[in-house]
Amino acid sequence: MPAEIAAIERLLRGGKSTVKRGKIWDQICAETGVGQVVGKEIHFTPEERLRLREYAKAEHGLDPQYDSRAGGRMAMARHDASEKYSRDSVFGELLVLATAGAATVRVKGKSVSTPPGSVLSVRPDCLDPEHLQTQSLVIIENGGLMPYWVDIKLPDSLANSIILYRGHRENVRSVAELVSSQPADKLSWFFDFDPAGQCLALDQGKGSTLVPASWRELGKHTPFNQPKVHRNQSVALTRLKGRAYGELLAIAEHMASEELAVMQEHMVRRNILLSALPLA
Repeated sequence: MPAEIAAIERLLRGGKSTVKRGKIWDQICAETGVGQVVGKEIHFTPEERLRLREYAKAEHGLDPQYDSRAGGRMAMARHDASEKYSRDSVFGELLVLATAGAATVRVKGKSVSTPPGSVLSVRPDCLDPEHLQTQSLVIIENGGLMPYWVDIKLPDSLANSIILYRGHRENVRSVAELVSSQPADKLSWFFDFDPAGQCLALDQGKGSTLVPASWRELGKHTPFNQPKVHRNQSVALTRLKGRAYGELLAIAEHMASEELAVMQEHMVRRNILLSALPLA
């Protein structure tokens, strides 16, 4: 595992989107289901880089983007000073969220809601975390969905929810802090409906995972299914089947037989109703 974590650290801290193929990277990609092989290289999208980051955090307990495994906090500070706040990080600390139904957030003592098609970007220190803990909180993996949050077909139990993007820069830590204090029965995660996505959901340790309510109707020949993506996730599928239970285990077995890999964008674009499955 240290070799895999070190490889991911080099990729993320170097700001790279490609690596040379090798035994270690082949193993990482098999485990996480990310990356596209192009000749002797593996290419990663921004979303896949984020998934690698979350994988390393779940497996090692440290953020490979910023945390240092040697040298303590001073080493982190030196790294942050030179790389963390790059020019495209002007808004990197802001939490990006929206309010569905009758849900509200409190910002500097004022109740705020977001009309359809809009999102709220707020400094973490301005958000009232105690009020948030009284609301249902849905964390979504793909920030590109945030402007279309109104199209996410949440179950009735989550119709009034705060929808929060899990972040990709400094805001990742702020989201993690909010999640740590959020009651499990008021926390849900929306990942891709594939083995790697549901493994990530299990890695969160609490809350519920949002899956298609009619998942049994999804099959190998569903137009928006991506069997090739599924086939790259054999190790993730093994992990999922080894850790899941109840309905999530039945989902893992269905994914295996039907080679299922359905992305969040397709679920939202096709107005697929979601269902919440407890993770613990």
